[in-house]
Amino acid sequence: MDLRQMEFAVAIADELNFTRAAARCHIGQSGLSHQIAELERDIGTRLFDRTSRSVRLTPAGRTFVAGARQVLRTVQEMSADIAAIDGDIQGQLRLGAMTITASDIDLLGLLREFQQSYPAVEVIVSDTASANATAQLLTGELDMAILALHEQQLPDGITHHLLRLRPLVAVVGRRHRLRGSGVTGLQALAEDRFLDCTPETGLRTQVDAAFARVRARRRSACVLRSAGDLASLALEGIGATVVPLPVAEAVVPAEHADCVLRLDDPQALLPLALAHRDPAPTAPAAQAFLQLALTHLTPDITSAQG
Repeated sequence: MDLRQMEFAVAIADELNFTRAAARCHIGQSGLSHQIAELERDIGTRLFDRTSRSVRLTPAGRTFVAGARQVLRTVQEMSADIAAIDGDIQGQLRLGAMTITASDIDLLGLLREFQQSYPAVEVIVSDTASANATAQLLTGELDMAILALHEQQLPDGITHHLLRLRPLVAVVGRRHRLRGSGVTGLQALAEDRFLDCTPETGLRTQVDAAFARVRARRRSACVLRSAGDLASLALEGIGATVVPLPVAEAVVPAEHADCVLRLDDPQALLPLALAHRDPAPTAPAAQAFLQLALTHLTPDITSAQG
């Protein structure tokens, strides 16, 4: 086997489609199939179960692809380390960044500045929820991630740089009984249909923790990934929800500002943090990004109490 065949296998595992994997690897589909067949002959077992409609990894394929990812990362990091000796920062930067509507973190500005400073680095940004990003940091699939988790909510082996703390607020409908009350407790929201964020998100983790503190159980009416969509549905009377204050301010029109209610729980806060595996990354591209990020993304927790 060779490194190129490892790249082919990883691409197929990612895409679960030979046509897309071939396009990604800039090879014809017949050539890709030939290379995988040759690799399977060399190894002595099938790596993929494939039909005309689907592609799946075999148990041997999962083991092979995991090892291939590690080998390819090692080779890439070695090449980047050698280039960095002459001051040439290159390689890949793999960043996990969950989608947060109206986030006041200037991630786009940071990425633009990084790309201008280090044009030889390939930046790969994944829209990854906090729980998934945490796992990928530990496995080395991501170099860094923006997480909506408190430090104590992370497993050992992750370093946490707090950037923001923003209050969580309730959003209710225009005809909701609590509209205009200014402040509410989660017990009152638990009486209604509740609009939840998906379980793998940091927002869901903080909302679950807030309900647990008051020992209240809510009745989820629907589950969505986007906090902005949750606020929009709540405003239409589909149910009540809890979102970060910047999201509510962006989504709820000024004439309906009294549909946004403060929570009577001072611990109901959404953190935004830059995280990486402990210790700090050794890859030159990741080191450069971390240094730039901690300068560019100035911590701001002054508005934590709203």
